Amino acid sequence: MTNILKAGADAGNNGLKLWVKGAKPITIPTVYSLYLGETTELMDLEDIPADELINNIDMTINSKTLRFNNFRYVIGEKVLTDNLQATELEKKSDKSKDEIPAIVTLAGLAIHAMKSEYDKDKIEVTYDLSVALPVSTITKESAQANANRYMGTHEVTFHHPSGRNVKVTIKIDFCKCLPEGAAAAWGVVFDETGKLSERKVEVGEKLMKVDFSDKTLLHFDIGSGTTEIVVTEGVKFNPKLSEGLNYGVKQTILDIVKRWNRGNPRKSIDSMVEFNEIYFNPEHPRHNDLIEASKTALLQLANQISSVIINKIDDLKDDPYVFIYGGGAVVLKSYLITILKQKGRMTNVTFLSNPIFVNARGLLVYTCSPRYDQQKERALGVTPNGTKSK
Repeated sequence: MTNILKAGADAGNNGLKLWVKGAKPITIPTVYSLYLGETTELMDLEDIPADELINNIDMTINSKTLRFNNFRYVIGEKVLTDNLQATELEKKSDKSKDEIPAIVTLAGLAIHAMKSEYDKDKIEVTYDLSVALPVSTITKESAQANANRYMGTHEVTFHHPSGRNVKVTIKIDFCKCLPEGAAAAWGVVFDETGKLSERKVEVGEKLMKVDFSDKTLLHFDIGSGTTEIVVTEGVKFNPKLSEGLNYGVKQTILDIVKRWNRGNPRKSIDSMVEFNEIYFNPEHPRHNDLIEASKTALLQLANQISSVIINKIDDLKDDPYVFIYGGGAVVLKSYLITILKQKGRMTNVTFLSNPIFVNARGLLVYTCSPRYDQQKERALGVTPNGTKSK
């Protein structure tokens, strides 16, 4: 019987967040450059160590999801370290059709497989996968099309500097696409084993443990390109009360970068990936200057998003349980907390830990759930153990 690994992949404007059951989550910047060849001859180079694969992705991809096959890509962190011309998602990209989310997702799955069987030159691996699209753009048709492009077999060849090539054949047995934010609810309510998760909440002056299986949950998933405002009852998505904003932190960061580059032409920032490298690394020599240069614009964005948060909390009444997460929440957290406290709107508000992986974890928990198995059996006529259903 084929061993089918369970995975959740959240491919956002800023980066892929991938979580495979039994492994640590990984992130890959959503950026690539086509490999043009080395400018000088490389000699006597060794294989990339297993724990450095994620930062040295150089691979050829053959997949039905791509317009052009058998091209060689440099992906993620290596684009920055090698100072290559970066291709990123456009501000208003349709992630259900754009190739970049598929490229980084396949790269992430291949890296996971290689770390598990590092010494092999040929690897075959099968996944059950869940992915997500923004609330503002997802439809039944786009969700199905997005899932369909992942299902099937994809071939990825990783190129070590030593000349060793590792061929990874990825089979995605089944894929399901959920709305961003609604996907995260699965990781808030359950864990990967299907057990209800309990969290401490303040009721009056007492701390109590509650589960959220039957509670109204308000999610603010602040991303790079979009912000999702999602209402769920437990894990049940309420589309009528949910909406997506067509902005996240990306446009604000691009505006910051423009002003920075005008004032610092010899220290220019050339991509979102490079901005993140400087902004989130306190040891980077330009970190403090960039933090200072970003304050006004980020405060303005935090004021804008906090108004949306407060209005939605007030619309739902009765102090819903509010969860704030996403890559944008990392950048804006301190500003948002200050504003929400000042406005008296911190009741039942939680900034989730590990915020950039909340959707990926929710997608993984969904992939591990009986609901996923039911959907797979209905679509493919296959039971969870891989046999044909009657």
